[in-house]
Amino acid sequence: MSLTKPVLLVGGATALSRLLGFVRDALIAATLGSGFVADAFFVAFRLPNLFRRVLGEGALNPAFVPVHERIRSGYGSAAARSFTHRAVTGAGVILITLAMAGDLAAPGLVLVLAPGFTDDPLKFALAVKYTRLAFPFLAFAVLASLMASALNSQRRFASAALAPVVVNIILVTLLIILRLTEQSEPESARFLASAVGLSGLAQVAWLLISLWRSPAGLPFTRPRWTPELRALCLLALPGIAASGATQMAVVAATQVASALPGAVSWLYYADRLYQLPLGFIAVSMGTVLLPEIARCVREGDGGGEAAVINRACELALLVTLPAAAGLLALSTPIVSVLFEHGAFDMHDTLETAHAARWLALALPGAALAKIFAQPFFARERPAVPLLAALAVVVITLSFGYLLRARLGAAGIALAIALAATVQASFLGAVLKWRAIAAPERKSLGHFLAILASGLAMAVALRAVRPLASPLLAPAHSFPVRFGALLLLCGLGAVLFCALVVALGGIDRAVLRSFRPKGRPGSQPSNSEAVDRSTPRQLADG
Repeated sequence: MSLTKPVLLVGGATALSRLLGFVRDALIAATLGSGFVADAFFVAFRLPNLFRRVLGEGALNPAFVPVHERIRSGYGSAAARSFTHRAVTGAGVILITLAMAGDLAAPGLVLVLAPGFTDDPLKFALAVKYTRLAFPFLAFAVLASLMASALNSQRRFASAALAPVVVNIILVTLLIILRLTEQSEPESARFLASAVGLSGLAQVAWLLISLWRSPAGLPFTRPRWTPELRALCLLALPGIAASGATQMAVVAATQVASALPGAVSWLYYADRLYQLPLGFIAVSMGTVLLPEIARCVREGDGGGEAAVINRACELALLVTLPAAAGLLALSTPIVSVLFEHGAFDMHDTLETAHAARWLALALPGAALAKIFAQPFFARERPAVPLLAALAVVVITLSFGYLLRARLGAAGIALAIALAATVQASFLGAVLKWRAIAAPERKSLGHFLAILASGLAMAVALRAVRPLASPLLAPAHSFPVRFGALLLLCGLGAVLFCALVVALGGIDRAVLRSFRPKGRPGSQPSNSEAVDRSTPRQLADG
């Protein structure tokens, strides 16, 4: 299986969701700014947004896909379809109860997520109110994630990857209406929190239609407890916790930041910049990679598994290293152009940009950690990724509190970067120790070439940036500023691509996979033969 095309498919859908998320957050920044109403809303939005990212982008795959694959290979497609139906209907019954309990749980959730709000009764009360309105999304997100996992297990990646887009379209539409009607900040936040809950229902409806059109069919059956469902439940909780380590770090950072006025909002906006490249590669890798590794494990193809992991790492670094370099070089103009409108002022821009620079350092580690966790999930042994996820939370909390006094929100972002690096290093070391996968000499050469190209791009962008500064200033209209920013980013991308190809940082098989196919009826070209090669053949070049 060639990883490039399905990764680009899922990554493109995820990138579309992230781009719509940028539009959404730019509208939120203009509507709410970074005051006490914004802080209250972002705490209420943090939990649904966490579940949207973690569950809506494939975190149940580590639990569902291996069990589904085992049932399908052992008992046939009909048994696997029956398992899917029982899992979805059983979860629906449980989650309706969970959604109803959200009203009672809201004060406790706000206390856990933002303990610093207890010093401000008004902010705490608003956060509780908004949490109650948005909480139903959690139940819908879990149900939607199970449906998406069922589609992913059939290699139907597009519909599942596009589901989060539905959520952002609804929220962007509402925000435009709110901007046009000029509602007060508390009322705007109330309408927005209500829309979050309703958007989850729309996401479930989208995936129901996709399942109806797939071989799995509509998942309506009588819930029944089976050994397979027990295995799914035993894997689900540790799988969600391990897959959502990056998001758990952000939640832990929110706890630390809640005592600093404005810091919750600054971290939220910086996290949006961080999540765009991370979502493109990490989510797509977690979705596409797991079924392929599960197949290799089932067939005892250790060489193929190691080859798939190495190619995935190369693709991840090809995206995250230049993204990190670009964010380090251009964080201030990026934040200014995207968010400095309405209630979001220059001080907010500087604080958010400072945090974004430190978060940029977390990108390679977070993406590699997502890849390194998949072999453990494929073996239905999530203990090691779970341990790494817990370490992420502990490091983020401990270093976040330690660095907060000196660096503020930026210190909390640095703690996230340290946690992501430790997580990736730990998981990679365990994979090598257990002889599951280790870096190939060729892959190390590619990594050095990619790193050198990224550093050169960052230096070039810093040198060229003063020339574009007059066009990036807030005095100009948004189209002019956005066009200048796109030009800078485009120049950086062209320079990086030229350098990485010249230095040999990309596998020739990846380049050949983008060449057009021959005419119908013609003999397959060498590039087509590479596309149909096994992971081991791809590893051999």
